[in-house]
Amino acid sequence: MKRLISVLLALMLMFSVMSAAMAEEAAPLTAEEIRSMIADGTLDLNLIDLSDFYTQTTAVSIGDRSVSPALLNYSYVTQYYTFLRSYGSYAAYFGLDTSLGIPSLAGQACGIAESGSWRDYFLSGAIESLWSNTALCDYARANGIELTEEEEANALNGMDTLEETAVENGFENADAFLAATYGTGSSAELLKEYTLEHALATKAYQQIYHSVEITDEEVRAEYPTIAVRHILVKAEAAEDGSYSEEAKAAAKARAEEILAEWQAGEATEDSFAALAEQYSEDGGSNTNGGLYDSVTQGQMVEEFDAFCFDENRLPGDTGIVYGESGAYAGYHVMYFVGEGDLETGRTALVEKSVDEQLNTMMEPYEVVYGPAISFAGVL
Repeated sequence: MKRLISVLLALMLMFSVMSAAMAEEAAPLTAEEIRSMIADGTLDLNLIDLSDFYTQTTAVSIGDRSVSPALLNYSYVTQYYTFLRSYGSYAAYFGLDTSLGIPSLAGQACGIAESGSWRDYFLSGAIESLWSNTALCDYARANGIELTEEEEANALNGMDTLEETAVENGFENADAFLAATYGTGSSAELLKEYTLEHALATKAYQQIYHSVEITDEEVRAEYPTIAVRHILVKAEAAEDGSYSEEAKAAAKARAEEILAEWQAGEATEDSFAALAEQYSEDGGSNTNGGLYDSVTQGQMVEEFDAFCFDENRLPGDTGIVYGESGAYAGYHVMYFVGEGDLETGRTALVEKSVDEQLNTMMEPYEVVYGPAISFAGVL
């Protein structure tokens, strides 16, 4: 779904930021008057309230929809905090210094994009989000999809205490708190608009998602997986992290002992699983009987993969294969279970189908930067 838009903020800041005192003295202008003055180059920020500028001008157009700098900034900051919730302290590994705050994003190179700053990255995500929401909401209206009163109430849950929370934290009101968090022009009204739009878009997306049907045959053809159990015996590493031939031989001998123990016992899948929990050194599977139930080709190390995807492989087959990665070297005692969990592949194919449908829905909406695009990301 993600098609990152290259946000090249080539326009320089069009206006200097005026003082709060000047804003308080500004005379109100209509959105039409502001747009007209921008068009003919006569706009003077001293004549308007700055929040009016952020809410009544166009940062980007999505089809016939005009997105204000305030709404785009709200989406922008939301993208930033969503990223932090997803990655937390790992954000630093991608080159994002969160200690410097949102105003620093324009000066920080983005570590997960080919070029550009974190400001570019989050603005791209913000526009993408508003773009998909616009298409989904139009789809919802065209297909009679609406939010119920209960769904609206759930979406807006907590907004009734926003004013109280803002005052408790030293703000004059909810609007002042939101403006400080999401930028000039942000308000409770804007938050409600954004929240209900997102809720309707999500409902439309879910309806599309649940309408997609993928057969077992389609999963097998496009997303084949296998289920396998294994017992990992690691070779002991030397002080420098290398593995001697002697250490590898010792690991192989131990793997052979474990396989022999299984063969001498009940020799069932359950008994293999019990030995995996007893002996395996693979922390990812030694608490569930050594099971990996949705392995795709190429997912595991070469020898492990070759055993699993041998065209002659049958359920119940066993064997010992070598394996090595940056984390270990050693031997796997293998037990081939059979076909993998079809639901993993089904989910992947459903998501692929929905993304393709959404991309098609978004295609007719032309995205054009407006005269106030240079205020996007400026909070």
